[in-house]
Amino acid sequence: MKNIAFLFFRFLVVIVLLAKVSNWFFNFDDQTNQIINSAMFSIIGIAYMVIGFYWDGKRVKAIFLCCGAFLIAMNFFKLSDFIGIAGIICILTPMLIARFSPIEESDEIPVK
Repeated sequence: MKNIAFLFFRFLVVIVLLAKVSNWFFNFDDQTNQIINSAMFSIIGIAYMVIGFYWDGKRVKAIFLCCGAFLIAMNFFKLSDFIGIAGIICILTPMLIARFSPIEESDEIPVK
């Protein structure tokens, strides 16, 4: 079941990526761009929330969950400067935490 959900999630990511790239060639209208952007931010938010459930450490878990929830919720509010800046912070913060967190020995990839 986990593999099917992961495959479905990857399929959604590919669809949104293809829609963003096809916008460069077909110049979709503003409503279509808004739908694509909402889908993109929702997928990123869902990914952060799922990662947050499996992450160790309460603070980091809370950061991932809050950032994911905000990215999903920001689609329902009128975009303002504050919401845009907070959205950028919510996208970057979990990526920076994941990048600079120490790798445990069991997580390392063995070198052949």
